[in-house]
Amino acid sequence: MAGLKTRERWLLGAALTVAVTVLGDLYVVEPVLQRNRETRELIGARQGLLQRQQRLVTRQAQYATELAALEADIARYRARLLPGERAPLAASELQKLVKATAQEAGVDVRSERILAATERGAFTEVPLEVTLAGPIRALVTLFAQLDAAPVILTVSDVKLRVVSVSAPRELSVTLSLAGYIPAAAGGGGAHPAPAPGDSRRRPGA
Repeated sequence: MAGLKTRERWLLGAALTVAVTVLGDLYVVEPVLQRNRETRELIGARQGLLQRQQRLVTRQAQYATELAALEADIARYRARLLPGERAPLAASELQKLVKATAQEAGVDVRSERILAATERGAFTEVPLEVTLAGPIRALVTLFAQLDAAPVILTVSDVKLRVVSVSAPRELSVTLSLAGYIPAAAGGGGAHPAPAPGDSRRRPGA
């Protein structure tokens, strides 16, 4: 009888040991392992999110740099537009510029004609046709000075002819050139740009 009780105690102890092991694995080890797996997954997800955020920050920095460069280009172009809020005022400023430059180069201004302003997207083109006369060297100097003018100028047409057969070095030049103002400032008198076949140079072209 005593031996039976001993076996029972041994079996009971073994059963308790197994029960404790199973319960410990179920309620202690398995939750710990599950938390570890969840932690690793969370760390992986956060690392991926951090990498995406870093790429986004890098792209934002690139976009900011490109935007700053674009704004600087726009500011440079705007600084080289004709003064004047309206096309007639800008045309008057263009006339003054051409006359002053011609006088400095030693070229006579024989006639001048303001042409109709034309819308060119974000700009309004303010054209002017002038007839000039002077020695070849003076005209070359004039063209160089106009090319280096502080405002954007484009030339759409140049017509040359000799003033007199007896003076072949004296030329008469009919010059069609234009300056630009912002389109919003063009005001009355501006017409839409012609069909795409137009070959005139535009600001920034």
